[in-house]
Parts: sequence; structure tokens; C-alpha cells
Amino acid sequence: MIMMLPFLTGTFSIWLGMRGRRRACLWLWILTLAIFVAWFRFHMTGPLTLSF
Repeated sequence: MIMMLPFLTGTFSIWLGMRGRRRACLWLWILTLAIFVAWFRFHMTGPLTLSF
């Protein structure tokens, strides 16, 4: 689910852009970017513990 939400909002944004809904498309791109930033801050701030 982590990467599914940005994929869906990005896909919907492209669809809106193809239909000519420029303002809605841009707002959805901004929302997609915000989702990416939130996921990165949540999941990429801890140390990576690898065991080989």
C-alpha cells in the first residue's frame, strides 16, 4: 500500500491532464508529491539494519 497511493493519484492526475482539467491535474500532482515526501520521511529516517 505504500507505493499504491502515489501511483493511483499520479495515474488519476495524468488522466485529468489528458481530459483538459489542468487545475485539478496540477493539484493532484502536488498531492502526489506530498504523499511521496510523507512516505519518505516516515520510512527512510531510521537506520537500515542489514545482516549478511
